[in-house]
Amino acid sequence: MFPDINWSLISLETLIGITLVSLVIVDIALPKDVKRDWVGILSFAALLGLIIFWFTQNSLNGVTFSGMFVMDSLAWFFKAFFLIAMIFVFAMTKAFFKSLGERRNEFYLLLWLALIGMCLVASSADFLMMFIAIEIMTISLYVMTAYLKSDALSIEAGMKYLILGALASGFFLYGISFLYGAAHSTHFSVIQDYVGSHNMMPMTLFALVLIFAAVGFKIAAVPFHMWVADVYQGAPTPVTALLSVGSKAAGFIVLIRLFLGVFGGWHLQWGLVLAILSAITMTYGNLVAMYQTNIKRLLGYSSISHAGYLLMGAAAGTALGASAINFYLLGYLFTNLAAFLVIIVFSIATKSDEIADYAGLVSRSGILAWTMLLALVSLAGIPPLAGFFGKFTLLMAVIKSGYVWLALIAAVNIVISTYYYLVVVKRMFVDRAHQSSAIEVSPVMRLLLITTILGIVIIGIFQGPFLDAAISAVQGMNFSHLN
Repeated sequence: MFPDINWSLISLETLIGITLVSLVIVDIALPKDVKRDWVGILSFAALLGLIIFWFTQNSLNGVTFSGMFVMDSLAWFFKAFFLIAMIFVFAMTKAFFKSLGERRNEFYLLLWLALIGMCLVASSADFLMMFIAIEIMTISLYVMTAYLKSDALSIEAGMKYLILGALASGFFLYGISFLYGAAHSTHFSVIQDYVGSHNMMPMTLFALVLIFAAVGFKIAAVPFHMWVADVYQGAPTPVTALLSVGSKAAGFIVLIRLFLGVFGGWHLQWGLVLAILSAITMTYGNLVAMYQTNIKRLLGYSSISHAGYLLMGAAAGTALGASAINFYLLGYLFTNLAAFLVIIVFSIATKSDEIADYAGLVSRSGILAWTMLLALVSLAGIPPLAGFFGKFTLLMAVIKSGYVWLALIAAVNIVISTYYYLVVVKRMFVDRAHQSSAIEVSPVMRLLLITTILGIVIIGIFQGPFLDAAISAVQGMNFSHLN
């Protein structure tokens, strides 16, 4: 029936789809008065099984669906990234939505839909496939952002995210149409050959601008960042965590595949533009973050600044730059998840996300305070944690590419970010607590907090294997123009 489809290449996505359908059936079949969270339990079991299955796919390589779906080292690397992130996000969901009863199951199903979209983004080898994958991921995020129907901030966040996201989707489609007019194909391989044999024309330049505007929305780069702070603050915290790691990583997969792969032959024309946007993005994010009083808004602007750091790898336009992006995102995964795990537990206990309420946290819960300390210190780029070596590899990439001025701007921004991260640390460890009651941390959340701590420390101290994995993810791709 489907003679040109290699089902082994899409086996992970197939299993995720079967899991989603099975969970829908379980949710429908379960009586409404069932106390046990069966959908959540089965989701955790399925995720663990999928991670084990992912290990068996390390040797898979090829394309299917008429060249629209690719399984390579980059896709394999990021699919593990998404599966690991989902373990933590599902745990956050279970804790955060404990009081919502039956509405939690629908949220689980939306998370599975987002996971399918992210995995398809990682394996896209055609613009139409990539657009569909992005929409699958993003539509589920729209719904989850506005999921708290009685919360005005959640509804506002969902509306802003939907409107600006729809605009970004329009830009992406419009850019694809111009590229199709020039190259007469939507396949990445055909367009990459076209780029290698043609100079950039006004039509293709316009297409690149439109496509980058859409990608810039996903990665929260200036000037496409307008949604970030309000959505981060208003969305349910598990969604904010997923946006900060999952959606951002998906955006950078697109950036790597397109601007370091498909359009890599035109790097001389757009490399400086990316470097300037990198400098503006990191500076804006850090300067505005200094004045935030809400911890989720602070991490929102911090996310903008980290998009600026990551853009340094794209500006470098080399294999080292692409590898540095992968390695940085891996450390960023555990660092940001650690911070949001603390925020989840703290907000459930105190009903607040205000930084002022974190005063004296160390006296109320040592593990929350120390986990947040490590997360913030890693985000600031202080050695020997994961964030330091992530920034170090990005700085090396841009310096080797001749952007010394960009490295200096990044160094200044690292100092600025250290200030506002340490303000939160001061609140937790120096200021007097507003309340004396201890904050209880469940065994599951405690285990996840310890896991993120280990991730931050191990990636920072024993960075060799993780850096090798990040480099291998790029080396397996057809980036003939990279060195």
